[in-house]
Amino acid sequence: MIFNQTEFLFVFLPLTLAAFFAPGLRAMRPYTLLTASLVFYGVSGIEHAAVLAIEVVWVYALTRPLRAAGSRLLLTLAVLPPALALLHYKYLGFVVRTLIGAGISADETFSLFKATLLPAGISFFTFNLISFAIDRYRGEIPEMPPFRRFALFIMFFPHLVAGPILRYRDVADGLARLKEFTLCNGEAAVAIGYICLGLAAKVLIADTLGRIVDPMAHAPGTLPPAGAAYVMFAYSFQIYFDFYGYSLVAIGLASLFGIRFPRNFARPYEARNPRDFWRRWHMTLSYWIRDYLYLPLGGNARYVRNILIVFALCGLWHGAGWNFVVWGLYHAGLVIAYHFGRTGWDRLPNLAQIAATFVLVSLGWTLFLFDFDGAQALIQSLLGLGAATGPSPTAEHWVLLLLAALACFAVYPEAMAERKAHRAAADYARTAAFAVLFVATLLFLDRSQDFIYFRF
Repeated sequence: MIFNQTEFLFVFLPLTLAAFFAPGLRAMRPYTLLTASLVFYGVSGIEHAAVLAIEVVWVYALTRPLRAAGSRLLLTLAVLPPALALLHYKYLGFVVRTLIGAGISADETFSLFKATLLPAGISFFTFNLISFAIDRYRGEIPEMPPFRRFALFIMFFPHLVAGPILRYRDVADGLARLKEFTLCNGEAAVAIGYICLGLAAKVLIADTLGRIVDPMAHAPGTLPPAGAAYVMFAYSFQIYFDFYGYSLVAIGLASLFGIRFPRNFARPYEARNPRDFWRRWHMTLSYWIRDYLYLPLGGNARYVRNILIVFALCGLWHGAGWNFVVWGLYHAGLVIAYHFGRTGWDRLPNLAQIAATFVLVSLGWTLFLFDFDGAQALIQSLLGLGAATGPSPTAEHWVLLLLAALACFAVYPEAMAERKAHRAAADYARTAAFAVLFVATLLFLDRSQDFIYFRF
């Protein structure tokens, strides 16, 4: 089940809200949300839901004892099964092909790995489980929460399949006050604003660009330079609004139940340099990598080595393929180059810094859209070395790209969602605007695609 489905918006969510706010069921609220989350995730397959439930029980059992704080043995035992499950479902086929099947084509790969379906969001909930175990080991969670609260921290449906990646402290207060939470009109308006804006970003912008990019990307070596440039920049906006839209919806959904999620984006395409970009893009992942990988490796004391390691693993986290690893190393190279050349870079005008960073980031996204051959073909077409027999973007396509750019650089969704009207007329106008936006989104909902980050 996904947020941009009619069944979710008009069946699952209303029923969950009705059960959660039912006057006689306040004491059952944690169990209501747990049940709803299991149903939400179970739609993808009973096996996957069972794997998730077993991992939750396992990690809780191994981190519950008082001696878990400071016990490396219990920490290892706690994180090993989730890590092995992630390896099996996401990376085992990649590892086997790399080690013993370098000459095997994709069509000849072992049927075992073809038949293995990746559980939705396994990378996200695995990182949540690991972070809890490490925080418990470090003594940052001195008092173990009740099992229902811990299970809901991991399984709460708004963040279960595509983040944001949470720390327990992010949501501990909200989870503890579920039974007392009352949704006031102002909070409901803000939550609905986030949901409307997030769905619009996904359905109206990301999916519209996707329908244009997909046919053009089938043969990147045949594109003229303008077509190659269009694919590169359109996909850059597509993946941004796709994931940003999901994050906005997740924040809004969680707010309906009294739980505050951290921001996952801070206008990343306005970053002035590659390092700044990673402080703004998928922020919960960046902070997770910093706190649980980069700093334990020694941080800045071994800067180049550690940057290469963490970005290579960051790329691998996104997908089981060498193109993702190279994407991570590409960003590592950008960050390292900026580190040693920032004096000259920072002297550039602000607009030049933003434009250069955006172009470099957009170029890197081609490794998400294509394999190595496809990315090479697109770059050749971009340089005018392709066949130039493929389609060129039309004037309408360029207008849509311009509108996406305006939405990215000139619209502030969080401020729009949280703005409080001081006059009744302004409040009505704001409500009407969100209603129109929601209806417009519904008109195109049947053509909406899966969220890109679901594969991760």
